Amino acid sequence: MRKSYEDGVGALLIAHKIADLRERSHMTQAELAKKLHTKQQVISRMEKDRYAPSLTTLGKIAHVFGKRLEINFI
Repeated sequence: MRKSYEDGVGALLIAHKIADLRERSHMTQAELAKKLHTKQQVISRMEKDRYAPSLTTLGKIAHVFGKRLEINFI
């Protein structure tokens, strides 16, 4: 049960971070989707934690916002 909870919390943090970065950049979901060569619905699902983006996609999102992707094993 704990493992499942921890996985969910991590995914939710990623979803919130994507939405936060997008909103701080005054970008719509459609604009972000265009930059990532995907559909607005995919961005919506990511931000609602209904779609787990791949590491490649997370790297592309980081690049769009001028950030770097960092993975920590804690």
